[in-house]
Amino acid sequence: MDMKKKYLTALAAVGGLIAIGALAPQPARAVYSSPVTVYNTNSQPVPGTDVERMARIPYMSSVQNPTCGGNGNACFFNFAAPPVGYRLVAENLSGYFQVSPASTTPVMGYLEDSPSFTVFAGLTAPLGQIDLGGHIQAAFDTPTRFYVNGGDNVFAVVSANWSNGNNTVILTGYLENCSISGCPPIAH
Repeated sequence: MDMKKKYLTALAAVGGLIAIGALAPQPARAVYSSPVTVYNTNSQPVPGTDVERMARIPYMSSVQNPTCGGNGNACFFNFAAPPVGYRLVAENLSGYFQVSPASTTPVMGYLEDSPSFTVFAGLTAPLGQIDLGGHIQAAFDTPTRFYVNGGDNVFAVVSANWSNGNNTVILTGYLENCSISGCPPIAH
C-alpha cells in the first residue's frame, strides 16, 4: 500500500502543477495588422514640432536718406512693407545720423504706419562727436515690439538740424506667414 500511496501522491503533485500552470497569467500577444504607408510630397511636408517658428522669415529693412535738410525739418524713412499674407513683427530699431555742427538738441523721431497712422515707437539719438566731414554724429539702438499687417506701410519720421550727411534707419524683426500661424487680429 505504501507504493500505491507514493504513486498517487506523485500523480496528484504532477496534476496540481499542471493545473497551476494552466491558471497562471499568460504574456500578451500582439495581433498583426497590415503596415500603413504615409505619403508626403516635398511641397506638403509633415509640419515639425515648432510650426510657429517655421512660419517666421527674417526681416531687415535699411533706409538711407541723404536728402534730409533744413533746420528742424522732418525727414522720412520708408521701410519695405510686409507682403499681403504676412505680418511684420518688429523687434529692433536703430539708426545713424550726421547732423549740423550747430545742433544743440538730440535727433528725435517716431515710427508710424499707414493707413492707420498708429505711432509704434519713439526714438532719441544723443549728439556725439564731430566727424572729419564736420558733421555731428548721432546714433541709437532701441529694442521694440510692434506689429504691422501685410500691405500696410511703416515709416520713421525723424527731426533734427540736418546737414548734407549720411542718415540711415534700420528696422529688424521677422515676417510671420499668416497661412501657417493664422495671424489673429491685433488688439489696440
